[in-house]
Amino acid sequence: MEDGRSSMSLLRQPGAREDFSRGSTQNVPFLPGGHEIAPSKPKEAPSVDASFLDGKELLSIPPGFTDPVTFGDAAGVGSIASDHISRSKTVATNPLGLLAPYLSAEPIFDESYVEERKFHLANQIENKKKQILTFHDVFKDDGDDPFEGADEESKEDEDADADATPPISPIKSSQPPPASADPGSSLKRSDSLDDLLAETSNWHATVAASRRRELNKKDDWAVLQGMDMSNFEDLVPRMAMEFPFDLDIWQKEAVYHLENNESVFVAAHTSAGKTVVAEYAIALCAKHMTRAIYTSPIKALSNQKFRDFKNTFQDVGLMTGDVSINPEASCLILTTEILRSMLYRGADLIRDVEWVIFDEVHYVNDLDRGVVWEEVIIMLPAHVNLIMLSATVPNTFEFADWIGRTKKKRIYVMSTQKRPVPLEHYVYTGTEMYKVVDSKGTFLNGGYRSALQESTAKKEKNKGKYMGAQAWAKSEATNWAKLITNLKEKKLLPVVCFTFSKKKCESLSYGMSGVDLTTGSEKTQIHIFIEESISKLKGSDKKLPQVLRIKELLKKGVGVHHGGLLPLIKEMVEMLFSRGLVKVLFATETFAMGVNMPARTVVFNSIQKHDGRNFRDLLAGEYIQMSGRAGRRGLDPVGTVIMVAWQDVPEASQLNTMILGKPTRLESQFRLTFNMILNLLRVEDFKVEDMIKRSFSEFSSQRLLPEQQQLLQKVTKRLGELEEIDCIFGEPDIQNYYPVHHELKQVQKEIMAFVLSSKNGWASLVPGRIVLISNQEYPNSIGVVIKATEERAPLRASATQSLIDGKSISVFILKDESSTKIPAMNSTVTTGNEGVLVTLPALAISRICRAKIKIDAGKLALKDRGAVSQGVQQMSKLLEVEPLGPQEVDLLKEFRLNDIDFVEKYQRKQILEERAVTSKCHTCPKLAEQYVLMAKHKELESKLITLKFAVSDDNLLLMPEFQQRLAVLEKLNYIDKDKTVLLKGRVAREINTVTESLIATELIFENVLTPLTPNEIVALLSSLIFEEKEEAEAVVPEKLEEAKNRMVAIATGLANVQVECGLPVTHKDVLKNINCGMMEVVYEWSRQMPFSDICQLTDVLEGSIVRCITRLDETCKEVRNAARIIGDTSLYKKMEQASALIKRDIVFA
Repeated sequence: MEDGRSSMSLLRQPGAREDFSRGSTQNVPFLPGGHEIAPSKPKEAPSVDASFLDGKELLSIPPGFTDPVTFGDAAGVGSIASDHISRSKTVATNPLGLLAPYLSAEPIFDESYVEERKFHLANQIENKKKQILTFHDVFKDDGDDPFEGADEESKEDEDADADATPPISPIKSSQPPPASADPGSSLKRSDSLDDLLAETSNWHATVAASRRRELNKKDDWAVLQGMDMSNFEDLVPRMAMEFPFDLDIWQKEAVYHLENNESVFVAAHTSAGKTVVAEYAIALCAKHMTRAIYTSPIKALSNQKFRDFKNTFQDVGLMTGDVSINPEASCLILTTEILRSMLYRGADLIRDVEWVIFDEVHYVNDLDRGVVWEEVIIMLPAHVNLIMLSATVPNTFEFADWIGRTKKKRIYVMSTQKRPVPLEHYVYTGTEMYKVVDSKGTFLNGGYRSALQESTAKKEKNKGKYMGAQAWAKSEATNWAKLITNLKEKKLLPVVCFTFSKKKCESLSYGMSGVDLTTGSEKTQIHIFIEESISKLKGSDKKLPQVLRIKELLKKGVGVHHGGLLPLIKEMVEMLFSRGLVKVLFATETFAMGVNMPARTVVFNSIQKHDGRNFRDLLAGEYIQMSGRAGRRGLDPVGTVIMVAWQDVPEASQLNTMILGKPTRLESQFRLTFNMILNLLRVEDFKVEDMIKRSFSEFSSQRLLPEQQQLLQKVTKRLGELEEIDCIFGEPDIQNYYPVHHELKQVQKEIMAFVLSSKNGWASLVPGRIVLISNQEYPNSIGVVIKATEERAPLRASATQSLIDGKSISVFILKDESSTKIPAMNSTVTTGNEGVLVTLPALAISRICRAKIKIDAGKLALKDRGAVSQGVQQMSKLLEVEPLGPQEVDLLKEFRLNDIDFVEKYQRKQILEERAVTSKCHTCPKLAEQYVLMAKHKELESKLITLKFAVSDDNLLLMPEFQQRLAVLEKLNYIDKDKTVLLKGRVAREINTVTESLIATELIFENVLTPLTPNEIVALLSSLIFEEKEEAEAVVPEKLEEAKNRMVAIATGLANVQVECGLPVTHKDVLKNINCGMMEVVYEWSRQMPFSDICQLTDVLEGSIVRCITRLDETCKEVRNAARIIGDTSLYKKMEQASALIKRDIVFA
C-alpha cells in the first residue's frame, strides 16, 4: 500500500502516531481540491518466468507434514500455471478481450429465476433479523418494559415528523441522526439501529450527490442570492445546535447551506454575529463525528476563541507557535501558519476534517502574511468544505469566485451592510466632543466647523509657548484623565483606546495612575482573579515589573493589551475586560482583529500609523475594523467613536474618506519563497506552476483559460483548412518574400511618420505635390496634394505620434472604378481615368514624390470639371513615363534629416526594397492573390503562437521569478539540474520558523553550529527569529562574535548568488533577516539566569522576549531533525540539550 512519502491519496497508509497532528516533512501533501491529475498510462503486466513450475524442482512435503502430497501430474501443473500466467497478461493488457465471450453470450437464467432468487434472499434477511438481540428481548421477563414510554414518544415523534415533512425532500433526507442542543450529547435510546443506519446512509448519499453537483457546475462558482427563510424550520427541522436568540436572515441562509454540505463566504460588519456560522459548523462536525478547524491570523484571536469554544463545546484543542493543547480534538483552533505546515507535511488529521473556518479573511491583504491564506486555501483537499468570515469588502464576490474556481466548489455568498449597533463619530479637542458623522452615516459640516474653530482658538492662545517632552507627556496624561472622567460621567464606559505603538500604550496607561474606576466589590473580584492566575508562577516571576504594574492598573479598572505583554498577563486582561471589570483598555490594532470583546466607546489616539515603511492615514477598512468594537449588541442603542485632536483637527476630506470611504479591496499578496518551492518540487502531481496558477493574483488570466483553449482549437483548425500556396515557379518563394515586404511596409510607415512630424517634411506638402497613397481604400494610388491641415492633438506617449495625430491632407487621387482592392504587390501604381477628392490622415502617404504639377487648388476643391480633367491627364502622363510611380524625394538631403535612428531606418528600407525587387515573386502575376493567402497564414500563425503562450505556464506572472529562484537553488546545490531535491534541500525543508531558511541551512552545512555549545547555538539562532527593533545597540557575547561574523558572511554570499541569478534583492534585504537584538538575552536565559534579571539586559518588552524564546524552541527541534537527516549525532544531541535549557519557568508557563 502506498504511504505518505509518495502518494497524495487520502487512502494512503497512515503515518507514525506521533505525526498525526503535525505531519512529517517526509510526507507529501494530500492532493489539493480542484486539481485534476492527468491519467497515467496503464502499466504492462510483469513478465513471469514459469520454467520453475515444470515440476522437476517442486517440493512435495509441506511444512509440518511427514508424507508427501501429490497434486497430480507435474506436467499438468506446469500447464495450468502457464495458462494462468497467460490469462493474467490478457487481463492486464486487454481485459475486455478476455470478457468478450461472456459479454456477447445470452443470459444463463430467465426472469422467473431472478424473481425466485429475490424471494429467497428476502427470506434470508428476515431470518437474520429475527436472530438479532434487541432491548425487548433482554427485558421481556421483567413484565415492565422500561422503554415502553420512550417507544410511544418515538412513534409520536415519527408521526409528527411525517406530517411536517417539508416540500423539498432532499433537505429532509440529508439530515444526519438527531442531536440535542448540546452537540456532545448522546443519541436517544428510542432510536433503533436500523433507523440510524438508514439515516446515515441517506446522509452520505446526499453528501455524495452534493459533491457530484459541485463537479457538474462549470460557471458562476460564486452565488450571491437572497433566499426566502420564512419556512426555515421546515428547511432545517433538526438543527445541530440551538441558539438562545433568533437568527438573522443571512445567518439562517448560512445554516441552510452548511446543512447541505456547501461552502459559504460571510461578509458582515464587526459584531454582526459571524461567529454563529462558525459555531454551527463545529456543532455539525460533532454530529457527524468529523473534525472542524478554526484558523485565525493572530494568536490573541486564537486564544480568545479557544476560551469561548471551550465553554460551548467540550472537545476543543489549540495549536499555535507557542502552545499545543489537546491537538487531536474534534474542534481545533489554529493559526494559519500552523495549518499551512500541516498541509505541506501531509498530517493524517486532515483526513477527518469536514470544515475549515477562516476568520478575518480580509487579513489576506497583509503584505507579509497574506500569502499564507492563499496557500492554505489552495492546498486544502477536496473533501474539506470552507467557511470564510470577513469584514465587508468591495470585491467579496470576486474573491469567492476565485475560491470556487480554484476548489471546483460552489461558494454561497452572504453579505450584509447592516451594522447591529449604529455608530456616531466625534472629534474631541480637549474640552468638548463634536459630532462629525451621525448614526445614519451623514457627515455633519456644522460639527466639524465647531471643532475646527475651537482647535484654532486653542492654538492661537498657546502660540509662542514652548513645551518640552516631559511637559508634553504630563499634559497628555492630564488630558486623557480628563477625557476618561468625561466618558464616565456620560456613562460611555467601558472604552477601548487604540494607539499604534506598544510603548505608547504603556505610557498612556501608566499616566492613568490617578484614575480609579472600580468599586470595592470589583476590586475584590479583580484581586482574587489575579492572585489565582499568577499562582502558577515562581516567586521571582510574580514580582516582575510588568506583573506588578499591570496588577495595580487592573485593580483601578485600567488595562493594557499589546504584543509586548506576557501571555499570562494578556489573557488576564482579556478575561477581566470580557467580565466588565476593566473599564478602560489601551490596546494596539491587534485587539480589533476579531477578538470578540465589544465596548461602549472606542477612542483613537491618532488616525495615522506606521505600516513598516512610512507613516500614513488609516485606511477605511482599518478604521471600520477598529471602530466596529464600539457598541454592544443588545446593550447600547449606538456606539460612540472618538478621535482625539490634542493639536490639529484632521482635514474634512481625511475624515470623510476614512469614516465613510469604501474598505480596501482584497488583493493578492502571493509570492514565491524558497521553502515553498522545495516543498512542492518533491510532489509529482502538484507542481509549483500549479500553485502559481491557482493564486488570486493569476485569477483574472486563469478565468479566461477555458475560452482561450477553445479559441486555440478553432485557430488550429482554421489554419489546417487554409489552402496551400501553389507557386508557378515550382518553389514557394512567397514565404521569404512576405516577411521582407511586411517589414518594408512597417519601416516605410515609421519613416513617413518621422518625415511628416518634421518641419521641413510637412512644409513640402504644398498644393500640386505628387504623393503616393497606400491604405485599404486606395492601395498604391497616385494623388496630388490640394491642402495640408494641422490641428492640435492630445499628448501621446510617443512625441512623434503626438505631432502626427492632428495632421491630415486633402488629396485628389487617380482612381479606376473597375479595380479591386487587392494591392498590386509588385508596386505598380494604380492607373485610372477618374479622380476623387478625399481627406485622409497624413500617415496615408507612403511616398512624397519629387514631381509637382500645376493645378488650380480652389477649382479642384470645388470639383470643377475642367480642373478635374486636367489633373487626371497630368497624373496619367506621369505614370506612362514611370509606371512604378514618380521618383521619391531624397529624404535625407531635401529635408535635412540627420537623426541617427532615422538614418538607420532609411538605410534598412533601401536594403529591403532591393531584396523585394530581386525576388521571383516581385514579378509574379499571382503575387497579389498569394500575398493575401500568405497574410492569412501568418495572421493565424501569430494568433496561434499568442494563444499557446496564453495557455502555457510561461504566461504566469511569477514564472520568471520562479526560474530565477530555481537557478539560485541549483547553484547552491539544493536541487540538481533535473529539479530533484538534494540533501541540502531536504534540510532546508525542515526549517520553517526562521525568517530565512537558507541562512540556517548554510550554517549547518558550513559547520558553524557544531563546534558551539548548546547555549551559544540558541543565542546565534535567535538572530534569525527576532524581528523587532531595539533602541539600544545589540550586545553580542564575545564567544559568539566569530560565529556572528561567519553568519553575516554566509548571508552576504547568498545575496550575491540571488543578485547574480537576477532576483530583485539587495544585500540589505538579505542582511535585515539577521537581528542580534536578543542574542545576549537568550544566551543568559539558556545559562539559567532568572527572567527578572534578563529583562534588565534589554529594552525589549517581556512579551516579545517570551515569544522569541518559544519560537526558538521550535527552531531547535527543526535543526535537530535536520541534524538527523545529515547524520550529525553531535549536533542532534546539542539541539536536544539547547531545547531543554530554554524550556523553563514563565516562558513556558
